[in-house]
Formats: sequence, structure tokens, C-alpha cells
Amino acid sequence: MHGQCPVGPDSWCKYQQAVSKDKIYIDKSKGLPPNLINVIKPTYMKLCDQNLLAKCLPGKTKISNECFNGILWKFIPKDVFVSLTILRLGGYMAVIQFNKGFQGLTDILKHFGVTVGVLTLKGFSELDEIRKTDSKRHSLTVAKVARKKK
Repeated sequence: MHGQCPVGPDSWCKYQQAVSKDKIYIDKSKGLPPNLINVIKPTYMKLCDQNLLAKCLPGKTKISNECFNGILWKFIPKDVFVSLTILRLGGYMAVIQFNKGFQGLTDILKHFGVTVGVLTLKGFSELDEIRKTDSKRHSLTVAKVARKKK
């Protein structure tokens, strides 16, 4: 399970730290029960797909789901109670936006019989460009140094 963890003594993964120092890592936590691991592992392995992870590399973040969480909380604020239906809808919309951007929402609108006009397409396209530009700007070394100073 540590194949995706960064290697070396400076790794945040304690197992990889031990391996780099030629020591045996002894995990003192009880960990998850085996039956739960069997349920979670297939999803974990899909999320470890190199093609999917390649999208996260420009941001250089060790917690790649932060971006998705940010999108999800824009649809469903954490501090407001919502019904299960709204929670699921917000989750679905966040997944679509994370994977395809705002342009992905056009398929949903069309499915429900909403005519997507030129201005909507243009607006979605502009929002996607802003998102990409912001992402590139935030991953610049200068921006990272400025964030660390705060």
C-alpha cells in the first residue's frame, strides 16, 4: 500500500522513511479491519491510477483531494445541513466539474431538456479558463514561497 508514497528519509510516509534508513517499520496502530480494507482497496487502486494522478502533479500537493474538496464545498457548504438528495446531487456535480470543468455541466443540462445557448457555453468556457489560469498561477514557485511566508 506504500507504492504511491514518496521515497527517502524526508518522506511524510513513516514506512518509506524506515526503508530509506534500512530499518524495519513497525506499525503500532491497529489499522483498519481486513473486511473494510477489502471493500476500500479497489477504489483506492483506481484512485492510484497514474493517468489520474498526472493531473495532480502540476500542483505539487501531497493531498490531491484538497482540490476536489474545495469544489465540493462550493456546491455544498460544510456549515449548512442538507438532505441526502442534495448531498448526492452536489457530490455528482462536483465530480463532473473536477473531471470536465464547467463544460461537463452542459451534458447534464441537455439531458434534462435545457437548451444550452451560445452565451452559456461561452460563460462556461471562460470559467474553465479562469480555473486553469488560477491553478497554474498557484503552482508557480513564487506563489508557493509567498504562501509559506504567511
